[in-house]
Amino acid sequence: MPQEKPTEIYVDNSSAIALAKNPIFHDRSKHIDTRFYYLWDCIANKDVEVKYAKTQDQVVDIFTKSLKYGVFIKMRDVLGVMKKLNLRGDVESKLISGN
Repeated sequence: MPQEKPTEIYVDNSSAIALAKNPIFHDRSKHIDTRFYYLWDCIANKDVEVKYAKTQDQVVDIFTKSLKYGVFIKMRDVLGVMKKLNLRGDVESKLISGN
């Protein structure tokens, strides 16, 4: 399938975005991974677009970091994951109440 629009990559590090968008900064950074060269090509070819995202809006953090309870709940809701229900407790309460 042909790609009609660039793939958006959201990053919370403005220095990484500047480095990805402008290879001239390459001289200032000593250790550039070979993956950056590929990324530069993808950006130049308009296959990829790097955008800034606030740190608190990085949903992926739920998988990679330990989060405070409130932040965890927010990210869980953004992902659409529902709270696990205790089915056994629900069934037992219905049996006891006679419903």
